[in-house]
Amino acid sequence: MRIGFSSSCAIGLAIALTLGGVSTVKAQQTDSTRRTTTTRRNSARRTARSSQRIPISKDRNTSTGEVAAQPAPTPTVNQDSIAAAERARQDSIAAAERARQDSVARVEQMRRDSIAAAERRRQDSVAAAERARQDSIARADSIARAEALALRLRRWGGGAYIGIGGGATLTQGDISSSMNIGGTNPSGGYGTGWHVTVPIGVDFTGNPFGLRVDGTYGRLAANNFTSGATQYHPSDVTVAQLNGDIKLRVPLGRSWSRFYVLGGGGASRLFGYSTTPVTGGNTVSFGDADTEWGWNAGAGFNFNFGRMTGLFLETRYMSFSPSSNNGFPYTKANTIPITLGIQF
Repeated sequence: MRIGFSSSCAIGLAIALTLGGVSTVKAQQTDSTRRTTTTRRNSARRTARSSQRIPISKDRNTSTGEVAAQPAPTPTVNQDSIAAAERARQDSIAAAERARQDSVARVEQMRRDSIAAAERRRQDSVAAAERARQDSIARADSIARAEALALRLRRWGGGAYIGIGGGATLTQGDISSSMNIGGTNPSGGYGTGWHVTVPIGVDFTGNPFGLRVDGTYGRLAANNFTSGATQYHPSDVTVAQLNGDIKLRVPLGRSWSRFYVLGGGGASRLFGYSTTPVTGGNTVSFGDADTEWGWNAGAGFNFNFGRMTGLFLETRYMSFSPSSNNGFPYTKANTIPITLGIQF
């Protein structure tokens, strides 16, 4: 009986130990599975903070057969260090952002400065071009005014002048024909002669008018004539004249040269002829000659190569009435002097 009882007690104790070991293994497996799942879920979040594994210990409750979780140990990482690192990271990010903003601002400022400089250069170029245009216009206007003034001066410039000229003198009317042949004072008439003239005058500036006086000295050639069977060679007649004229000039293009017309009156004296051409002698002198009044009109060209300096070519029609008191056979004398000269 004692042996049976002891055997029964040993068998019961073995069964109890077996059941307790099975419960302990199951609890460890369950706790390990739970911790593994939890660890997998939170691993990503915990990884950013710490990679150190925290050991967990289990106590076995001998009375119940369950495992008790131990409280988590205190982290070994310093929270101040983490905060300082975070602040340093934030400061670095802020500094990088400020540097980026500063770089962007500098680039933008450089762009604006470049645009402003280009605009200033453009404005300066436009202003310079405008100034050059205005200066060119001003110069062109000044040149145009100077040219207009020079042209006006060339066309209507005036001043005093003196000249000298000479040429041929043609006769017209009765004085060119013979008369009184066989009479007491016969004449074969007078033909072409010569003359010298000295004009002195002034042309008014800015208008076409001018005044001129000229003194002329010349001779008219006497024509031979035959009375009966005798041929006579009478002496030439000398003509001295002083004329005063009004002059009207017309410019020729853009030059100093001018076309002009003139007209006025004058005084003439005829002398050097014989009152007795058949017998000779009785020559009339300048002092004995009478002064005869007449008129003249004519036209000419000034071929100037300066303001008042140049050549002139003119012709006039001159008419006067000689006095018969001194034995001159003609009562009307008309001449056409053709003159080429120079003035300055």
